Amino acid sequence: MGLVSAVPQLIWLSEHKLLVFGIAGAMLILSWFVLRRAAHLPCPTEPLAAKACARLRRVSSALFWLAAAAYVIGASFVWILPLVMSNSE
Repeated sequence: MGLVSAVPQLIWLSEHKLLVFGIAGAMLILSWFVLRRAAHLPCPTEPLAAKACARLRRVSSALFWLAAAAYVIGASFVWILPLVMSNSE
């Protein structure tokens, strides 16, 4: 009750979860394509810039997989867990 009164937008997110997860999934797919394309682009030849480029590619990849894991966990709480809980009763 306190959380919903503090953040009433949660009700809208709950009512439109298919739209929210659809847009989030589309953005994840788009970001995966962008990361794959960027992986084949060359880094700068300057040593410091090349090191930063490689580090940022690793960070971007890690953030993508963290977001994908959060998406899967969220989707399982929204759709899979309620089915499992309703079948166990």
